Amino acid sequence: VFQWIQQLMVEEINTGVLSIPAPLLSRSFQELATGMVHFHDALKISIISFPFPYAQTCDCLLLLHSLGTPIIMCQWVASPWWAFILSFMQVFVLWCLNYISIELQNPFGSDANDLDAVFMQSEMNKQLVLLLNSGTKRTPIVSRSVLYKEIVLDVDRSRQTPGERGRRSF
Repeated sequence: VFQWIQQLMVEEINTGVLSIPAPLLSRSFQELATGMVHFHDALKISIISFPFPYAQTCDCLLLLHSLGTPIIMCQWVASPWWAFILSFMQVFVLWCLNYISIELQNPFGSDANDLDAVFMQSEMNKQLVLLLNSGTKRTPIVSRSVLYKEIVLDVDRSRQTPGERGRRSF
């Protein structure tokens, strides 16, 4: 699809549809290429999984930490309640971080916390189709009366105190 868009742009340069200065046109090609780089980076994240031995080592260390923390807290704190509270908080936070990292490992799945790629693609398609609408092809025109009203409003705003600028009068 990227090649089709790029080829279409090159063809439209020759027909005169894209008769804009070269620096602006090169920026368009550059933005398309940047988009493809970001797409491939996201694709790498979704395809390359986290190393299994590293994940297993993290889980074993978390389990060891979960078993060792209460014993160390009993020696460090005099009250059993404080030992329980401090042990629970440390272990709970580390296990939460572990599960968050598992969720972030593949952001393009079908879980509730994953990115909705289908929705994002449909929104992108809607915006691209909107560009083909005849109403969006017309360049907006600024009339003198609208320009005059904007200048008068800017002068009125500059005369207001900072406290009055936050309030709107309708």
